[in-house]
Amino acid sequence: MRQQVAALSDRSTKLSQQLVAMKQNFTVTISAVQGTIGGSARRTDQNMVAALQAAEKKLDEASAALLQVSSEGKKFAGTL
Repeated sequence: MRQQVAALSDRSTKLSQQLVAMKQNFTVTISAVQGTIGGSARRTDQNMVAALQAAEKKLDEASAALLQVSSEGKKFAGTL
């Protein structure tokens, strides 16, 4: 059981790291949107940026939650 919980903790940490990497792609995309269609009269650029920023926030939240899972799993595995 200890090994299974430790493995779950490790997978949670790795998934968190993958989400952080994905967030970096959103940051690049935001810059591209601003550079490509920045100042759109229809506010399309602002709407797209707002949606991407909301997604970034969710990725941060998910990453933090996964790190919490990892931490708790390690604590629990240490008690077994």
